[in-house]
Formats: sequence, structure tokens, C-alpha cells
Amino acid sequence: MNPQYDNIVEQAFKQFKQLGFKNVTMDEIARAAGISKKTLYEHFEDKDELVFVTVKKMIQAQHVISDKILKSSHNAIQKLVGILNMMESMVREMNPVCHTEMQKFYPKSYQHVENHKRDYIFKSLLNNLKQGIQEGLYREDIDVDIIAKYRLETTFMIFQNNIYPINQYDIITLNRQLFAHYLYGIATIKGHKLISKHLY
Repeated sequence: MNPQYDNIVEQAFKQFKQLGFKNVTMDEIARAAGISKKTLYEHFEDKDELVFVTVKKMIQAQHVISDKILKSSHNAIQKLVGILNMMESMVREMNPVCHTEMQKFYPKSYQHVENHKRDYIFKSLLNNLKQGIQEGLYREDIDVDIIAKYRLETTFMIFQNNIYPINQYDIITLNRQLFAHYLYGIATIKGHKLISKHLY
């Protein structure tokens, strides 16, 4: 463990969340961390590397919270609603431009997010669908592969400014609307009753 390194990452993460990746300079990060720019570059080769490390940190933190939610929930619907609430907390703290800026300017970090989507989120969605079907909460006629991929893409659709412009939509409302549409669409009548209990 390197306290100075950890502090740099923490300060960078705070600024990126608030202002986006593009608008934050290495000078500002060094100042926030209470170090010189020279010292900053002793830890990180460039801003691309620092963005990558902070993105990895964010994803690791999400994994820890997600795993706790998945282990403590009693059924598939409760798991999904728990993940939704975690996502909303994350989205409230994150400047909506972060996703777009990462895609445009930081391809290594964006690819890491894409790998996370494919390897972790997709498998979680797949497992959730299988569990919900076994519990009688989701429809038996669902093709779990098709629907898991559909949900994976709609999860990140809230960040697509060309579809849902930031200045026209509240991102939390948008996220909940898309989630409810998905969940009610896959649920049985038994599942609908649990959705009403957990979602609202």
C-alpha cells in the first residue's frame, strides 16, 4: 500500500466524478492531492493511466457492493432492485458526461468498462434470469441469452446523449423507467406482486 498513490487516485476520482474526465487537468489533481506535478508523474505516466486506474477502482468498488446485495437478497427480483438502488446512488454522484468522454478520449478505460459489462454484468443478468424462472417470478418462455443482452444494452442507454439528451431527461427517472419496463416485461403475475413490494 502506498498512501500517496492512494490519495492521488482518491482525489482524481472525486474530481472526475464531479467534472468529467476531460475538464480535469493533471495540475488540478496534483493540487487537490497536495503534491507537485512532478511527484504526480512519478506515480502515473500520463492522464490516460490515471483515468484507467480510477475507472478500475470504481468497478472494483461496485463489485464489492454488488456481491453483498446478491448474497443478502432473498429472490431474483429483490436482487435486481438492490442493484438498481446501487446504480442510482452511483449515477447521482457521477457527471453524465463521464461515459461519453471515456468512450471518445480514453479507449483503454472504455474497453475495461466493456469487458466488465461482458464478463461480470452479463453473467449476473443471466444468472438472475435463470433464478427468477426457477422461482416462478419470471416467465418460462424467456430466452435468457437474448434478454440478458437486451438488458445489458438498455442499462447503459441512459448515458447515450444522442438518444436521451442530458438537458431533457432526469437520468434517475430515465433509469427507473427503463428498469421497470424490463422487469415488468419478464415477470409473471407472481413476480408483479413482488415488484410492487420492492420497487416502490
